[in-house]
Amino acid sequence: LRHKYKHTLAQHTPLCLRCSDSKLGVAEVWTSRQALQDVYQKMLVTDLEYALDKKVEQDLWNHAFKNQITTLQSQVQANLSLFLEAASGFYTQLLQELCTVFHVDLPCRVRSSQLGILSVKQSSSAIVKPQPSSCFYICQHCLVHLGDIGTDCTGSCCK
Repeated sequence: LRHKYKHTLAQHTPLCLRCSDSKLGVAEVWTSRQALQDVYQKMLVTDLEYALDKKVEQDLWNHAFKNQITTLQSQVQANLSLFLEAASGFYTQLLQELCTVFHVDLPCRVRSSQLGILSVKQSSSAIVKPQPSSCFYICQHCLVHLGDIGTDCTGSCCK
């Protein structure tokens, strides 16, 4: 009986390789992962002592799940970092423009002239002058969201 499981255990090597092959399509990797899970599950259920001796449960976790989870996390993190940087840039630029156009002086804000940005004159006739409270509200809104974005930044994100 154990000879049969040695053969079954030998099946796992090509399946493990297929599960981590970046050249294969998503469907092929998924199918290989399912087959690997089936092989390991059969071994664990049929001869638990032999399977534990061969550390099948560890291989199952590492090759069928953990490696893929790690890959997906890194892909998600890269996309999240890019998106958070774009959001941060947008709200920083919006805050800068609002403060410049509506002459709002915030202690945390560096003036455009200090950044080497020349003042761009906009047609003041096209701008409806808001209440000061509205200006402070929208600036606070930008700052809150910049804080939210900063809180979401982790690791290499938003450096």
